[in-house]
Amino acid sequence: MGIFTGFALFAAAFPLESILVEGVKRLRPEQIVAASGLRPGQPAGKPDFEAAQARLAASGVLASVGFRYAPSKSRKGYTLTFEVVEIDQVFPIRFEELEKPEAELRKILRAADPLFLDPAPGTDVVLKRYAGALNAALKVSPPVIGRVVTDRPGVTAMLFRPNRPRPSVAAVSFTGNKAFPAHELQNRVAGVAVGMLYTEEGVREALQNQIRPLYESKGLLRVKFTKISAAPATDVEGLNVSIEVDEGPEFVLDDVRINGAAGAAELLKIAKFKTGEVFKIQEVTESLERLRAAMRTQGFMKVETAATRRYEDARRTVDMEVNVTPGPRFKMGRLTLKGLDITTEPEIRKLWGLKEDAYFREGYAERVLAKIREDGLLDNLGGTSVKLEYDEAAERIHVTLLFAGEKKEPERKNPPL
Repeated sequence: MGIFTGFALFAAAFPLESILVEGVKRLRPEQIVAASGLRPGQPAGKPDFEAAQARLAASGVLASVGFRYAPSKSRKGYTLTFEVVEIDQVFPIRFEELEKPEAELRKILRAADPLFLDPAPGTDVVLKRYAGALNAALKVSPPVIGRVVTDRPGVTAMLFRPNRPRPSVAAVSFTGNKAFPAHELQNRVAGVAVGMLYTEEGVREALQNQIRPLYESKGLLRVKFTKISAAPATDVEGLNVSIEVDEGPEFVLDDVRINGAAGAAELLKIAKFKTGEVFKIQEVTESLERLRAAMRTQGFMKVETAATRRYEDARRTVDMEVNVTPGPRFKMGRLTLKGLDITTEPEIRKLWGLKEDAYFREGYAERVLAKIREDGLLDNLGGTSVKLEYDEAAERIHVTLLFAGEKKEPERKNPPL
């Protein structure tokens, strides 16, 4: 007879031959095993399994923990299986005002916690455990604390930083700039940066949104903000932020390719990309809009474009690849005319011309109204409106023209007596 002669003997300690884990998604089974405190080969029994379950349940990363155990295949020990459900809501981890690089800070957390995750559940237990690990390794004053914050639109994160108020930006200055005077750069970024709670990442985001487009308007596509430093302001409360700029060379647009749309050669002609000339972001943006407008005149009313660049730094040129997603091709649906009498409506319908099932053309309705004005068919067209109704399932566009004017009476050569 083996060691398991009755269920009561399961309370006794016998060798734990294997540990299995079910239900993990982001975590790895070996992380659960390490955090349980149990090791294959050690003597263990039900009280040990219950203690391991309690440790895992207290970790702050699991919504529930269960276990089951049975005789191993050898009949000389136990096979233990943990059944876990992870907490679904997790947040990315960020650090602020800590001297070590992010990679080293993450290494500290990983070494201190077998259940380390990034993103991680923002529970109090996890926040305190990660903050405790950072404090033990860094020994900073004031100590590090962790909070779940939403300090950027639509982004919630776990933030670890010293327990002191975050300073705000009082002023911004630039060095290394040549293409633009410092006051122009300062004015451009001040509305966003001045008054914001200071983080280097936040300042860099403001530079990407406000200053980079300015440089790209002059073909300085490789501009870099090489150093950002902050020091307490002497005249006001807050920080003076200094930004070092490396403007880089001027780039020329060398080649443009269009993918995903028929008639690429014709679209390139319509878009009028200025190849062989200095790359200017505003001109490129206008060319992309001309390309999309041309597609919309062919019925592709929801066309999208995504442009990527490939730099040739030695030649100081940039190639552009434009990937077109045409979307559905809409046809003309119903035409509804409102505000016309029974005499005028047939004339306008005849003038409309675009038949049902013909591919819809953007701007067609506006051109028809311009023709009506040109021919003097109606007066007081200022209040006339156009309504487009998209039938996504049928890929049709139904048009309603609401006329606010009245039919113009033809001039009589011989007035009645």
